[in-house]
Amino acid sequence: MRRIVKGPEPEILRKWKKDNAEVPKNLRYSALHGTETRAIRQQMLIEQGYLCAYTMRRIRTADNCHIEHIVPQTQAPGKDLDYTNMLACFPGRFPGNKRPAEWKNPKCPYGAMQKDGTHIDETNFVSPLREDVESRFQYCGEDGSVRSDANDAPASNSIKILQLNHGELIDLRKAAIDERVLDASLSAEEADELAVAISSPGSNGMLSEFCTAIAQVSVWYANAMRSRNKLDALFE
Repeated sequence: MRRIVKGPEPEILRKWKKDNAEVPKNLRYSALHGTETRAIRQQMLIEQGYLCAYTMRRIRTADNCHIEHIVPQTQAPGKDLDYTNMLACFPGRFPGNKRPAEWKNPKCPYGAMQKDGTHIDETNFVSPLREDVESRFQYCGEDGSVRSDANDAPASNSIKILQLNHGELIDLRKAAIDERVLDASLSAEEADELAVAISSPGSNGMLSEFCTAIAQVSVWYANAMRSRNKLDALFE
């Protein structure tokens, strides 16, 4: 996961809350209209660099994602309109509402749909809003998997809850890592530069898909190249 810094509550949501303040029964997430939810999704996409908050898969438009509640609505009904509890996540709508044929059921086999209404707290889940989130997940360039320290139960559980090592997701991560790092014939210096550059959005506001995984593997690759160069120099 990549760390997400939430901005201020969208103006359209703030106004909607104000307009409905005198009718408490209306102040619930399910009462929001499409206009409000689309505006919320759009602002979150900008904050997230157009990536899914959990999987780092590309999300191109506000119509290609859904609003995820970090703490599920069933667990904390009072937080269902709290903008700091909302994230934009893959998937969204598919053409004709047809899910990919490889999915065994209507749910996406990884990410927010697998988390669903799972009861979460700091003992079993790492929120992407945490400052230390990126250091608690390690991405492997060799096979595209993601791991955590053995003694970090919340991170390990997060990987299981979100199914971040699902085969489809691993294959997509591995392909991105190979293309940008392992098959790119980079020098150590170029790998260092990539690790920094890929962590910032482009001019279109979009981050590269799986950017945190690519950045981590770039750093590993640069260090490995330097070690190899030192060994080569010893035997010259």
